[in-house]
Amino acid sequence: MAIPIASNTTCDIYRTGVAPPAAPSVAGVACFLRPDWHAGQEAGERSVNQLTWTHVMLVDVSVDIRDAYTGQSAWTWQDTVYIPTQTGTGFNVVFVERVQRGTPHEHKRVYLDRQLPTWPTNEL
Repeated sequence: MAIPIASNTTCDIYRTGVAPPAAPSVAGVACFLRPDWHAGQEAGERSVNQLTWTHVMLVDVSVDIRDAYTGQSAWTWQDTVYIPTQTGTGFNVVFVERVQRGTPHEHKRVYLDRQLPTWPTNEL
């Protein structure tokens, strides 16, 4: 299976408690990243449920990427991705959903919350 659109970047995935410069849990994942600030901020309220995002990433269905969503409650044990590599900008994984199940374009849609980048950046 493949994501339904051509990849435009890569990412390194880190599990909770591990961060660069350590080796990523999953390295060099092809992905499609797009900004989604407006929709992500309308979806929730940070002070209430933290279910807000800044970007959406599409990855192959086989990619092992994890959220820690427990039903509108605060969490801190999700994966973090760094785009395009571990030296790039960090994003916390807010939510992962499997989409287009059973089709040739089955993939995972990953909602991300961008962390503070090192400015200036051309990675976003």
